[in-house]
Amino acid sequence: MPLVVICGQPCSGKSTLAAKLVNLFQEAGLPVELVDELSLHLERNAAYTGTFNEKNTRAKLKSKTERVVGRKGVTILDSINNIKGYRYELWCVARAAGTRYCMVHVDTEVSQCRQWNEARPEAERYKQDIFDDLAGRFERPDARNRWDAPLFTLHPASGTGTTSIGEDAEPEADVLAGVVRAMLDEQPNVQARVARDLTPTMATANPTLLATNTLHEIDQAAQEILNAITEAQAAAAGGAAEVVRFPGVGSGGGGGPPQELELRRPVSLAELRRHKRAFLKLATKITFARLQDATAAKRMFVDYLRTALAGEGGGGGAAGEYV
Repeated sequence: MPLVVICGQPCSGKSTLAAKLVNLFQEAGLPVELVDELSLHLERNAAYTGTFNEKNTRAKLKSKTERVVGRKGVTILDSINNIKGYRYELWCVARAAGTRYCMVHVDTEVSQCRQWNEARPEAERYKQDIFDDLAGRFERPDARNRWDAPLFTLHPASGTGTTSIGEDAEPEADVLAGVVRAMLDEQPNVQARVARDLTPTMATANPTLLATNTLHEIDQAAQEILNAITEAQAAAAGGAAEVVRFPGVGSGGGGGPPQELELRRPVSLAELRRHKRAFLKLATKITFARLQDATAAKRMFVDYLRTALAGEGGGGGAAGEYV
């Protein structure tokens, strides 16, 4: 289910609009999870006093969002969300969950926000220095950024708003209803098409849990390849083995013909071990998620050696490129 991220200046009317969105989604028959500083028992001045506290606050909000997003309901994150890098992280959270996402910008003039802040009870008011600091560092969302799209902009002071697909002012209620329609895809309009489901990628998807001995099995599989090369070179009386075949290691990952490695020169054991260490380092950093068994490890190690040894003089530089 969708993730709706609300951003805006402090005291811009975000919480009021978040409450309206909660009611609209509930009227549509969906449960809503509202994530904000209040739900985490964070006092606003303490939460944003100093860099450390502010980073800790953002981390708590993101962590809570990650725990609840993707369940059978709508998640609304109501906070300042003033840093575009942080909004990108939230977009990645939605993408990892494979859900819809939209940005709602509560656009209120700083002078009006300051008046609303001063009108609040002292216990709910931002201190002046904290308010000025947060207001001065606010980075406006841009619909051209994928992590800020689709973008719905609301102006509480005038009761109007706009969408990322049109600049004509609409009543606030219509824009909020548009947010609901875009997230639920209830009608085939432009907003709904833009707010498509995000597909997890290799960067955002959670890696598959592997057995604790997987790295040992990859090491052992690579060693078997080295043993086969060493035996082939010994059979060639220390010369170039020309073609080394590896039975049981299919070229297509299945029952295809065995993989072959062409060796135009003798390769020392020290050089082979160096390539093995480089491959294991690569396996743990980049391709570990694809090495699910020993056969796959052998196949990829042969491919690695083929590329690493293809260069002039044995391809020592090519091995470095892989790492």
